[in-house]
Amino acid sequence: MKYFLYQLKKNPLAIVGIAIIVFWLFAAFIGPSMMSFTHTQIDADHQMARPGTNGHLLGTDSLGRDILSRIVYGSRSILTVALLTSIFSTIIGILLGFSAGYFGQKIDALFLRTMDILMAIPPLVLSMVVLGILGDSSILSLTIIVSIAFVPATARVSRGVLLTEKSQEYVMAARIRGESHLYIMFIEILPNTTGPIIVEATARFAYSIMMVASLGFLGVGLQPPTPDWGMMVIENKPIIDQAPWTVLFPALAIASLVIAISIFSDFVSKVLVHER
Repeated sequence: MKYFLYQLKKNPLAIVGIAIIVFWLFAAFIGPSMMSFTHTQIDADHQMARPGTNGHLLGTDSLGRDILSRIVYGSRSILTVALLTSIFSTIIGILLGFSAGYFGQKIDALFLRTMDILMAIPPLVLSMVVLGILGDSSILSLTIIVSIAFVPATARVSRGVLLTEKSQEYVMAARIRGESHLYIMFIEILPNTTGPIIVEATARFAYSIMMVASLGFLGVGLQPPTPDWGMMVIENKPIIDQAPWTVLFPALAIASLVIAISIFSDFVSKVLVHER
């Protein structure tokens, strides 16, 4: 932790990234209670109002809904899905990757062929197809589907780090002691592979935000009345000439959060590599 803080002081870009992430976390879980308008409230007298008009700090959309409130409320749903997706895909990926790498042979061969097939399908396309079939775009459905789409990449990373540690002396010592396979994988090996896995999980967090926003932009993400940043962009695209702020601000929200998480992921990667 001391080394982490020391490197953080030397990296102002990482500080900015962390500050942006904290800002959006605050907006997601505290922000809605501070808003003057709800995300569904319509101000019929101020449609497509410019930023600052009648208390609408970021203006309104074509229906007179407050842009700031919709962005703040939307941050809660997109962060919830992205965080849960990152956690679930990492856990499932570890289970699959560790099992394949540890037991090897036929299990590993089957794992590799299956992952190759799944990774040949772009995650966005796979998610769109499954969502289209199910016809359900709830937060739970999005979390499950996007998690499944990201499992192959996480599983391959987990398999790779396990294979690196599998031949180490401490693993051989655990086998000689008669420890179970589960004990060796998750008590002996897992703590020594957390670095690459944490980096992969933070990267998946950023990818998940992009995925959810992209699905919303394509019309198969979270559906109204739940506000969605990607949906806000596509909804207001027809009026971009008259009210560019209706598209600009949600687009900036997506970009700022993805870039901040990417910066943080890169910083964590460098710190963990040095510690190893």
